[in-house]
Amino acid sequence: MTITLPVPLRTYQYRPLTVFSLLDVDPDRVLPSLFELCVKGGRSSRSRTDPRDYVGYRQALLESGAIVGFDEKKDLGLLDGWLRSCVVDMGTVGRANTGEQMLAIAPLTLAAYRAGLPVKRSRHRGVDDVVYQLVLEAMARELPDAGPGAAVAALRELVVRTVGRGLSIGPAPTWEPRLEDPSALDIGALLAFRFVEGFAMADAREVASAAPESPLPGVTADLGRMLLDHLRVYGDRLPVPALMASFAALMSIGVLAYTQRAETAARELLRTGVAPPDMADGPAPPSPLEIYCDFTGVLGSESDRMARACVARDLDRLRLAFRDRMTFVVVENALPRIPGEAERRAGLSAAEKLVQLAQLRDHRRVESYAEARIDDLVAQAQSSPDATGPDLDLLERLQRSDVPELDKLLDVLEHVNLDMALKNAAAWYRSVGGIEKSYGLIRGDVRNRRSWRYAPGDELLTALLLAVFVEPDRSGHRAAMPLRDVLAALEHRFGILVDRPPAFLDGAEAREAATANREAFTRRLQLLGCFDSLSDDFSVQIVRHPLGVPA
Repeated sequence: MTITLPVPLRTYQYRPLTVFSLLDVDPDRVLPSLFELCVKGGRSSRSRTDPRDYVGYRQALLESGAIVGFDEKKDLGLLDGWLRSCVVDMGTVGRANTGEQMLAIAPLTLAAYRAGLPVKRSRHRGVDDVVYQLVLEAMARELPDAGPGAAVAALRELVVRTVGRGLSIGPAPTWEPRLEDPSALDIGALLAFRFVEGFAMADAREVASAAPESPLPGVTADLGRMLLDHLRVYGDRLPVPALMASFAALMSIGVLAYTQRAETAARELLRTGVAPPDMADGPAPPSPLEIYCDFTGVLGSESDRMARACVARDLDRLRLAFRDRMTFVVVENALPRIPGEAERRAGLSAAEKLVQLAQLRDHRRVESYAEARIDDLVAQAQSSPDATGPDLDLLERLQRSDVPELDKLLDVLEHVNLDMALKNAAAWYRSVGGIEKSYGLIRGDVRNRRSWRYAPGDELLTALLLAVFVEPDRSGHRAAMPLRDVLAALEHRFGILVDRPPAFLDGAEAREAATANREAFTRRLQLLGCFDSLSDDFSVQIVRHPLGVPA
């Protein structure tokens, strides 16, 4: 038999905590939708694209006259290969993998949002909605005396000026991208523009799902400010594809760090009943994460082992994180049974609502709610034709046990949903960790989790340095920083460890490996052209800005 949970408990998500839906997501595919929201003031257009008609859109490109010299069959093959490798991401249709369809347009230009791909915005797992709201709030904080709509207009102007170089944006309600200066687009971006030019656009409308309020206000505020600063400080200095890639890198690592900090905060809150520092108002405290990153590149070394162990630790925490989320789900469903608590909840912040649920987890009304759900499930199972099944045995054993009723119900939820929850959560970590991206934090074989390790490549390292070098007043960037300050900033802001092991692996051998890792880190900086080892004294070594030009 199969246990059928009541509708409110048929979930493994709890967005009031996680903010995002913890399912696989492609950061590159999020960018066109995110920048569309920026241009259209939080609105989006319903897709009018037929993703299966790639051939038709390719033919429209040929007939437009925008490209010439592809009349012969062999030339058409060249164009097809160019589009598929640089512009359009192709995939199969459905689980049966029958036929092919367009999945996304590469974020080479702001005009990519015209394509309306992916057709379903739900594929972005809320990342576009949440990040847009965070960047908009960061802009609004810089315009405290401006009128309504000033932040929306300022963000639109910034995105069009930086990401939309060479384009102009038509009026509402379609906000159609138009080519104004072809010389401002590189050849790949120009091809992408001409391809999406053949896609029909619909009028913009308000998005259906609003971003939930973050229970970690300082952490998400820092993420929004970092991404806004990146556009403002580097938007005119980086080529658009490089700007897009570095933006995606910072967005991905920021989203991953938020997920890990939210899980850590929830565990601490449920353990103590007191909000941890990350849930407090005001600036975010130093990151509590310890993400040891290997820069040696020597597989099987002690440094590599520590980087793998950190990934394994974080994946092992997924089981506890699922149970924590379900604890909040159950208590929230029981809340109407507790006099006055539902009314009090209406005036609380997102963090205060979680504190309320954590403090009520042992309430007798929560216990009675859980007990009633267990009794209902047992009765339903006993009336099932498969009443002798192992699921019934589990339910009856739990019903007779002496553990708290909430724990019994959580055991049932784990039994029913845990495998799928862990699979999807691991896919979330893998995708926002960028295991298949050149700017990813995680490296390894996608199919072999034991091979996963924290090991940033050059693209992510450069993006992190760009963020670290921004001036504290966000007016520009510093030309150079002491290596010691760079390492401290990576740890403080992102939880990234380079020159010391995480606490759970600390030891003489681990410290020696971390010292060697720091040396490998500086060699990487040398290859990037932003570090000269003029002294063996670690305290006076200097890192130059990765773009190589003074602010």
